[in-house]
This record gives sequence, C-alpha cells and structure tokens, in this order.
Amino acid sequence: MGHVPASSELSDVERDVLRLLLMASAEFLADRLRAQEATDAGSPLPALVAARSLGLVVEDIVRRLVAEARAGGHSWAAIGATLHVTRQAAFQRFGGSTDGSTMEMATGAVPDASARAVAILEHFLAGRWDAVRASFDQRMTERCPVGLLESVRVKLGCELGGFTTMGPPVVRVREGYTVVDVPLVHERGTRCGRVVFDVDAQVAGFFVLPPQGA
Repeated sequence: MGHVPASSELSDVERDVLRLLLMASAEFLADRLRAQEATDAGSPLPALVAARSLGLVVEDIVRRLVAEARAGGHSWAAIGATLHVTRQAAFQRFGGSTDGSTMEMATGAVPDASARAVAILEHFLAGRWDAVRASFDQRMTERCPVGLLESVRVKLGCELGGFTTMGPPVVRVREGYTVVDVPLVHERGTRCGRVVFDVDAQVAGFFVLPPQGA
C-alpha cells in the first residue's frame, strides 16, 4: 500500500477502501474507550492492534502530505514548524526515499513476507477471491468484501489495460507490522500493490495505490 497518495489522487473505490480501514480502526478504539468508562473493556490487545494499524495508515498519509508540501515549494523549516519539530528532525524523518527497485532486508519481518504478498497479489489480479481473503484478519474480512476487491480490479484494468509483470518487492517493518510493496506493471502504467501483515502473518491491510512519487 509507495506511500498512501493524497485523496485527490485516489479513485473513488480506493478512497472507499482507505476510508473503511481508517473508520474501522477509529471506531474500534472509540468503542474501547467507552468500554473502559464502563469498567468492562476486556483484553486491551485487540485495541492495541487497531491503534497500531491506524497509526500506520496515518503515518503514510503524513508522509504523502509532506511530499506534497515539498513539491509545492515549502521548506523543511516550515514543515518542521507545522509538525512542532525542528527542521533537522523533519528532514531526518521524511527526507529519505527509496525507488522500489531493490528488496530491503527488514529485521523482524514476517517470514516469507515478500513471497506471501506476491501470491496474494497474483490471486487478486486473477480474481481468486477466496485465496486473496484466506489470510485476512477479522477486520479486513468484514471491511473488504469480494465486491469491493472486484471493483478495484476492474477499475485497474479499465484505467491501465492488461497486467504484464510485477517488480521486485520491497519489505519494511513499521510499528510492528510487515509492509510489502510490489510494483504492478500494466500496459499503460504502474501501480503499487501493498500488503500489510500483522505479527501473526495475517493480512491487516491491502491496497492498490499509485507508485511512490506519482
């Protein structure tokens, strides 16, 4: 899932996917806080997973907004001031980039994460929905139905033509999640397939996004 693009760069279906994931995590955490007030909150672990998932998506959005600010001529000093950090801290956090051409060796990543992600994306491109959703966690299963996945696949083909090949996966570990980005090369353009695994190797996020820097 490159970084999450700005909302203006997302298709309607892609915006729906992102909105659903954001809402699912936020609503779950809000319910948890209400339950705490009633002293009947239960285990904190599911809420912890939701909080990390929400943080991961928000971090990607922040990175994209920083990239937009830089492209618009804003200085690192201005960006740092907006984020209440120093210029140097803003640059150190957001200034680096990768071109997606090589695979990163990510310490602590889910075993075989790149191969798993490639397999899931292959199933997605072929419309094998049971195989795509087989390793979804409960939230993804509930919030990402077959109809939504099929809509994304159809729109992808309409916009970019037939699929041709995949680029090399890039694997990172962020906030305890293993994030795998895979370039999806079509006849008329490229997208980034992103699969996010939790510590139990279940899929906690699945996106098809414009490539980084698009």
